[in-house]
Amino acid sequence: MKFNAPDHFSHSFELKLDTLPTKKSDRIALSILYPGLFFGAILVLLGVYELFNGFKHGSSAFDDISPDATVAFEPLISPWLFDSVIIVIGLGIIFSLILSYIRYKKIFFDGKTVEVVHRPAFGDKKGFKDKLENYEGVRFRIEFFQFGFLNKNKYIIELYHKNHNKTVPLYISTSDKNIRRIWEYYARQLKLPALIMTDEGMAVRKVEDLDKSLRELAAQGLVENHYNSRAPLPPSLALVRKRDKTVIKTRKIIWDAYNIIAWVAIFLFGGILLAASLSDEFGTETGRNPFVLAAYIIGILGILASVWVLFRKDKIVIKPHKIIIVHKFMLFSRKNNELVKDDIESIDVAFTPATERYFVAISSDNKTMVFGKKLPIEDLRWVRQFLINDVVSK
Repeated sequence: MKFNAPDHFSHSFELKLDTLPTKKSDRIALSILYPGLFFGAILVLLGVYELFNGFKHGSSAFDDISPDATVAFEPLISPWLFDSVIIVIGLGIIFSLILSYIRYKKIFFDGKTVEVVHRPAFGDKKGFKDKLENYEGVRFRIEFFQFGFLNKNKYIIELYHKNHNKTVPLYISTSDKNIRRIWEYYARQLKLPALIMTDEGMAVRKVEDLDKSLRELAAQGLVENHYNSRAPLPPSLALVRKRDKTVIKTRKIIWDAYNIIAWVAIFLFGGILLAASLSDEFGTETGRNPFVLAAYIIGILGILASVWVLFRKDKIVIKPHKIIIVHKFMLFSRKNNELVKDDIESIDVAFTPATERYFVAISSDNKTMVFGKKLPIEDLRWVRQFLINDVVSK
């Protein structure tokens, strides 16, 4: 499924509607800007220091082997090239963060009219005005954003317009605390329907239905139960029934671009570290050269992050009165989140345009739980129907 979604720059944003008129700027947070600039500056300084022989030593084991310089030692990668790459990476981080901070959107709202002033990283300011009555509703969506190998959810509530360039943020957070309640608050305040993008298109919930649980909606015929107990279990899933619970989990590693990158990182970092560890000079150089020690630590962290990406799986534990999401890493399991069945207001197969992935979203007023970010859409539909049947029929 393809649909256009606007670019929002913030990771923490709230347009307050308590007093009107109101305004808010959508731009990168200083909590991301400053650490990023610091890290970029460190890379530049280390690269420059090494480039101008800051870590050069007078002699090495190779000098002892061949004091008359009859044997020449050449590294696999030219030191000046490696140093230059480190400098370029650091400058790239600094430059991209500065551009990210320069660009922003200023949003103004007086209760009837929305006005946006957009300053891009390059070029002149531009903007628009539009009436509130021209907006379709208040949309809730979840984006996944990457920090290296690690990813987080970004919860976005926005005033949705058919022209995606006119869609404006109302609330953005990396925490799911009370997210559905906040979504419903904006829908009530603006007297507009609550919207969410699902595998079947845009789902619309009227303002008067916002407080109803999934069981209440099913009793009124607003949610249909299509679960077929005779349908085959999807090949990517395992279903385990026990006396006091039912468990849904993925059978195997789901291959995607991130998993392939993780395997490449394991072999790349592992091979380099193994070769370095077998070197006679490794212990000496690591102790007196902070750049080598830092590179070694980064390599180990890269391997650990890659292993985490490959072997972490999620599973759903269904108990008589609640549903639990559990993170499983090899032999270790940790409860990530849980919802009481009476509090569940929706179970949808939602879509995030940032990664073009589907996932199952289980929501209440207080939180939203996510499962199956890498599963095929048909398997996610089976999970949704299984969960809906379990919640509404018991």
